[in-house]
Amino acid sequence: MLQTANEIVPRILRDMGDGVLVLDTQGHILYLNHQGGAMLGETRDLTGQRYAAAFLARDVGEKNDAFHQFILDAVYDKEHTHKGQAAYLTPEGEERRFNLTTSFLRGDDGVTPIGIVVIFSDVTEVARLQQQRRESSIIFAVLMCCVSLYIFLWCLLRFLNAEPPGWVMNMVIEAISIVMFIIIIKTTSFSIRDIGLRVTNAKATFLPDILITLGCTGILLLAKVVLLKVAPGYFPQGAPFWDWSAGSVADIFYPLTVILQEFLARGVMQESLRRIFTGKRAEFLAILVSALVFGVLHIAYGFPFMMAASLLLGVMGVLYRKQGNIWGLCIIHYVLGEVATFLLLI
Repeated sequence: MLQTANEIVPRILRDMGDGVLVLDTQGHILYLNHQGGAMLGETRDLTGQRYAAAFLARDVGEKNDAFHQFILDAVYDKEHTHKGQAAYLTPEGEERRFNLTTSFLRGDDGVTPIGIVVIFSDVTEVARLQQQRRESSIIFAVLMCCVSLYIFLWCLLRFLNAEPPGWVMNMVIEAISIVMFIIIIKTTSFSIRDIGLRVTNAKATFLPDILITLGCTGILLLAKVVLLKVAPGYFPQGAPFWDWSAGSVADIFYPLTVILQEFLARGVMQESLRRIFTGKRAEFLAILVSALVFGVLHIAYGFPFMMAASLLLGVMGVLYRKQGNIWGLCIIHYVLGEVATFLLLI
């Protein structure tokens, strides 16, 4: 019976999904199962080596101090089992996160010290998803606060009969975008690297976006022709068909704000919502909600423009998912915004 047990226990340890590390009282490695070695990025047989030489000596920059501390806790506090999470950087530079349990082992008499056992499981992906959800919640809250403040400001100005021109409200949107960007960068791990800035296929990126830009420009020109026929009073008396004087100082900074707004609308807002929503329609819901939210920010231009902006933003959200970058979308955003301005449609 004892022989059978001696055969079964090593098999259990070998086939466990968790990593198992056993040290003797002198700090020598008695056992490290295959799964544990793979999690720690170890391909060597470390049996018999000192833990300090195998792990601590090469831990440059003290990246794995939290992991090592769990083992030290088991040494200095022998009466308790220690549980928790710790980050770990493998020799290949891969960052992982483990759930750990460390205990001090004693013999059958309960007195004789045997060593330390460490059981750990890789929860890197779970921790990453939890972090993404926390950050997405922060981003969504920031966005909702900014949108709500914008609408309250717009309603207050209307109530006071002090509604500013559209270009002023547009600059407010841009200011909100900058504030959002700063808050998100400061409070989350989001960075420019997380957003689609790299173009891997120029033709697939720019050709459809240029065609969409030309098509939508044609629609805007046609819309003005129709409005001149059916609602001539919609435009200022004597205004030209294309009015260069409609430009303002804001047009100088418009290319930069277009990039910033696309960065926020696509890379931050849409990507965050995609992580919040689950199920088959997560992509669709992320695109829909981000399009509606940024459409609402154009409420100062009137209901038709707001709806048109939401529709266009929805199309651009689909393009972003297909193309993986924002540059083609910036072309659409910039050109149509300028065309609408000089046609006096906004």
